[in-house]
Amino acid sequence: MEYQRARLQYQFNKLRPIREGVYPQYGGNTEFELFAFFEICYHLKDWVKHSPEYPSLSNIEHFIDNSPALRICADICNRLKHCKLTKKCRSNSELGVFQLTSTTTIFPYPGGALESLDEAKIVTERGEECCFSLAAECMAEWNRYFQENGV
Repeated sequence: MEYQRARLQYQFNKLRPIREGVYPQYGGNTEFELFAFFEICYHLKDWVKHSPEYPSLSNIEHFIDNSPALRICADICNRLKHCKLTKKCRSNSELGVFQLTSTTTIFPYPGGALESLDEAKIVTERGEECCFSLAAECMAEWNRYFQENGV
């Protein structure tokens, strides 16, 4: 489970360079990285549930159900996986798709392009919100969960 927590932190750490437009130095697609964060974030719960070193952490579904950010994360993940929400929504709303606005800056040398996600928004039960802020809130919720459970 610790590896998965580190993987989530690594993916979260990529979001700031994506927003600032310096991410392409690492290669990859900025939109995919944002999607990957929410998938990894939600599926950390599976590692918690099946972790032999922490069998007492059986309250994870209850925690997610009571966390607005992680409920929204669950619905984002489900929608990304199935193209639509296939189960009952945890966040009590039909989530829209990500609304992304990006800027590409081209420089006069090979490979000299920087892309930044100027805006990344999603409509949730709380209205329209910034995906980067939602990601930070999800990380804070996971940290709270592990602190409350002594991990």
